[in-house]
Amino acid sequence: CEALAPHLAEVARMTADPEKKVPIGFWMHRTSIPFISMNHFKNIHWRTLKPIIEELWSHGHQVLFYAEGDWTPHLDSFAELPEGSIVFHIDRSDVSETHGKLGRRFCLSGGLPNWLLTIGTPDEVRRYCKKIIDTVASDGGYIMDASAIIQNDAQVENVKAMTDFTRNYGKYERGSGGLEHSSRGKAFSNPEATLKKPRVKPGSCIPWDEKRREIAEISGDEGLLKRVWEEVDSLGYLFIWQVLLSF
Repeated sequence: CEALAPHLAEVARMTADPEKKVPIGFWMHRTSIPFISMNHFKNIHWRTLKPIIEELWSHGHQVLFYAEGDWTPHLDSFAELPEGSIVFHIDRSDVSETHGKLGRRFCLSGGLPNWLLTIGTPDEVRRYCKKIIDTVASDGGYIMDASAIIQNDAQVENVKAMTDFTRNYGKYERGSGGLEHSSRGKAFSNPEATLKKPRVKPGSCIPWDEKRREIAEISGDEGLLKRVWEEVDSLGYLFIWQVLLSF
């Protein structure tokens, strides 16, 4: 897994918002309890993931932890990440405990059961929204959203109740527009948690230097040929990682 980490980080950078305004999406539904044990999480998954997040943050990229399932047992590990480096989306994790351990370091979102939007009533939705806002949003840093993806069978009146109630009840006396968000984009370094350098530089299948040795003589602009090769090669690299290995 540590050998894969530099390449996973490179794919994330290649597909990230170049203006660094939209977080990089990270779907987390296969590595929570009960899918893997705490031992596997600490010694395999977290040892691989943590350096990736730190590497992305060092380039100013925030990551959205779309934490489907219950990640409550792992909150202490996530709190080790650089402040502001992630947005933590709550599905089945304990809302209060998540806020207590992560709320001062990261923005939180979610927590409203998506099934409630399907089989609940508007009043039930409003009561649950109030509970969440009172629990985690009094000091800011929270985005109202369903716990997991809102399904096609969600009742329109329930979704409307969620948005309308949040707009009315979730107001602050003073907006956050004047606050200084000092952590955004700041360089972060942790020499103890760096990505290992692979033999082939991430972003490339066959480096130009290696390909050049196969070509006896070049007629024309070698610099142009090198640029075209690296552009096409990077597309092949992205195809392999994003399409063949991700799905």
